[in-house]
Amino acid sequence: MIRAENLTKIFGPKPDEALRMLQEGQSKDAIREATGQVVGVDDVSFRLARGEFFVIMGLSGSGKSTLLRCLNRLIPPTGGRVVLETDEGEIEVNAAGPRQLREIRTRHLSMVFQRFGLLPHRSVRDNVAYGLEIQGVSRHERLDRAERALDLVGLSGWGASRTSELSGGMQQRVGLARALATEAEVMLMDEPFSALDPLIKMQMQQEIIKLQNDLGKTIVFITHDLDEALRLGDRIAIMEDGKVVQLGTPEKIITDPKTAYVADFVEHADPTHVISAGTVSVELDHDRVDVLRRVPGARVLSHRTQADVEIEVGDDGRVRAMRADEASVELVALDALLAEEAPATRYRDRAAVVRADRPLRALLEARNRCNVPVLVVDDQERLVGLATEREIIHAIIEKRGHHRVAVEVAA
Repeated sequence: MIRAENLTKIFGPKPDEALRMLQEGQSKDAIREATGQVVGVDDVSFRLARGEFFVIMGLSGSGKSTLLRCLNRLIPPTGGRVVLETDEGEIEVNAAGPRQLREIRTRHLSMVFQRFGLLPHRSVRDNVAYGLEIQGVSRHERLDRAERALDLVGLSGWGASRTSELSGGMQQRVGLARALATEAEVMLMDEPFSALDPLIKMQMQQEIIKLQNDLGKTIVFITHDLDEALRLGDRIAIMEDGKVVQLGTPEKIITDPKTAYVADFVEHADPTHVISAGTVSVELDHDRVDVLRRVPGARVLSHRTQADVEIEVGDDGRVRAMRADEASVELVALDALLAEEAPATRYRDRAAVVRADRPLRALLEARNRCNVPVLVVDDQERLVGLATEREIIHAIIEKRGHHRVAVEVAA
């Protein structure tokens, strides 16, 4: 969909010497001291799939906003290139002339700014339609598309209003609607929610997730808020001094930070909506499980830390039955369990069955309602592992603490 290849940006009138020093491995501070040039982005490469939600985060001055603006050439890169992969073929943004660049920015790469960028003398509807006006779209069509975009962001009926009549959250929705109205495949969003109150910010996060699910847009989203990045991103790139120091899924970044800088970011993050049940669960391998006996078409297993629980697993890998303290246990799917009114006490005779890709938060809720270990299964309902209270607590500490120590030792 879009890829960056060795993108580098150096600010200053004579970037060649700075670029040479950068290629030799000199630090950003050393280059600034020696040349007066400032390294904004340092050799960044990635490729985004269609429909991916890609988050770029880092502290102020890390280069994240500069990188975003290099993608649509609001800031021309010093080195490397940006390539759009469209149905009509590849478009190299760096090589585009003025006319093609305008088309790229209006038809392929729409942008949502932190400060909304609304025109106060125009109505809400005309603000949303502004990008289409630049494209030369007829007034009837652009107003029709503007109204559809306003409806998508929950502002139906506000088209004739002035932007000054809207709250901050509503103004941000207008900026989002303006980007949607162009029907560009890629949306670039530069800290769009950072100026909003916490409650409105969370509402807008939920809104963009819903729009992403409904429309399948490819989104590049800038933030300095880790919880926001973890909530929104399919993948996250963490930047430091112009470099991407780690790129991966939210769970990978939480559980396996590669540098002390990344470890500092994730140390206080809430992992319960990021770490998956499959990561927390204990695999039922030969080191942890005793095969008590075989029955026709199945084995009866017992985990060594949960000797009072027996699990009958068919040859197809699916759980056929479960017993605790020699009493039969009812197996209950997670969604069915969560749909029930929360019981006053936990049920001893029930066990939750949770998909491996569900978040830890759901697994904890399941464990809270059933006093028998949670069974974690794959998308074919085959048993993946077991989750007891001990395993859950140990896994969280291990995933958050062990890697922190490992990073510090490596450093």
